[in-house]
Amino acid sequence: MRKIGYFLLFTAILCAALILPLRASGQKGNPRPGRKYTTLQRLSMERLRATSEERLSLQNSRKKVKTQTGFTDFKAIMHAHADDSAHTGGSRPEILKAAKSTGVNIILLTDHARPPRDFINDSWRGIREGVLFIPGSESEGFLVYPQKSIIKEYLNKSWKGPEEYIRMFKQVGGNIFLSHVEERDKWATDELDGLEIYNNHTDFMDEAEFLFWLRGSFTNPERLLLIEKMLAEYGMEVFGSSQDYLPQIIAKWDRDSINHRLTGVAANDCHHNQVYTVKAASPDAIEVNIIGDPPMKITTQQSPKIAEMLKGKNPGDLIARLDFDPYERSMNFVSTHILSKELNEEAVRDSLKNSRAYVSHDWLCDPSGFAFIAEKNGRRAAVMGDEISFSKGLKLRVEATNTATIKLFRNGQPISESKSNELNFDLKEPGIYRVELWLEIDGEMRPWIYSNQIRVK
Repeated sequence: MRKIGYFLLFTAILCAALILPLRASGQKGNPRPGRKYTTLQRLSMERLRATSEERLSLQNSRKKVKTQTGFTDFKAIMHAHADDSAHTGGSRPEILKAAKSTGVNIILLTDHARPPRDFINDSWRGIREGVLFIPGSESEGFLVYPQKSIIKEYLNKSWKGPEEYIRMFKQVGGNIFLSHVEERDKWATDELDGLEIYNNHTDFMDEAEFLFWLRGSFTNPERLLLIEKMLAEYGMEVFGSSQDYLPQIIAKWDRDSINHRLTGVAANDCHHNQVYTVKAASPDAIEVNIIGDPPMKITTQQSPKIAEMLKGKNPGDLIARLDFDPYERSMNFVSTHILSKELNEEAVRDSLKNSRAYVSHDWLCDPSGFAFIAEKNGRRAAVMGDEISFSKGLKLRVEATNTATIKLFRNGQPISESKSNELNFDLKEPGIYRVELWLEIDGEMRPWIYSNQIRVK
């Protein structure tokens, strides 16, 4: 997640407050499909407990998917930061450890470009302890994974604007995706491999109410203890409390995909930087710290409740530590599942270029094995990402590990909805087809899986 430090809370709250009325007004359609509770309601112990219990039930009821795609399902994390800026709290060894503990097979790093540091040659590349690393950068509005170093181009700043940057990148070769699409709705995508259809930071930007509540917690001992308890008992549920569907971004993906293949990927935007510490600064003041920001002192005169927090504490003593986004948590929240023959850079790049992938909120339930294919005469004719000619007898087949609401789209428009772990749909016309799977969690419908498209011409 991008940095939202203590000093930036006012700015973030103001930005979110400006965004919130537009998104809540319905001008872009219902901004929060499936929502029953606000984020703060989701953060009650009752809601967190219910969500945790239903997640466990889903995980325990998973079934093996029988439909074969012909590929191995590799869990990948894209838009991941480590050792790359002052506001990134995590290291590459830390991200490797988290990948191993969460079953992540591939990490596509996205260092902030900082010439003369070379985000290709000065990073990790290849397999380390079973995890494949591909170096790249979040730069100029894109996620870029060049096949070789482009540090000379950065030092010379040999482009003006996104179009020239894309042309420069294409000469080198690699994979390029539009990033933070909410800021770039009108940008052309015909020369790109894909775009982020879900970005964790984007999703968080309308959480003004939560940010006000969090800021008030630093001088409220009861609430501070409550948040510590929530994170200790239901850390994943706390992290997932702001999850929403992003209709404006999905609409751009659908709109642009009509004319060209455009791989939808997930952006974890993980930094491990949402770590707040509250310490005793003096007998009458506390100090609040967030990675990348100078400390902020608050006195008992400014907030009388601080006196209770300081009882029995000496200067420098820790009062509370709130770690919202350890890599294990953020990497388990959402991922891009890549269908590939092999676990190597060449095969992974090819799959991303050809849309053999799907996005999943793994925190709800492990989707591994999910299949979306086209069949004819009982045989597999295409998998997600493929293009196939329309013919009589062609059908689409979907199979997942759990029963879910399966929504089938043609050219961005819903054409079928059913509740099952399988779907068989007879095709009657050409089109660009994709599916979404939604799970009911604590009375709310939450998006779970977004497939990439099968293009029927």
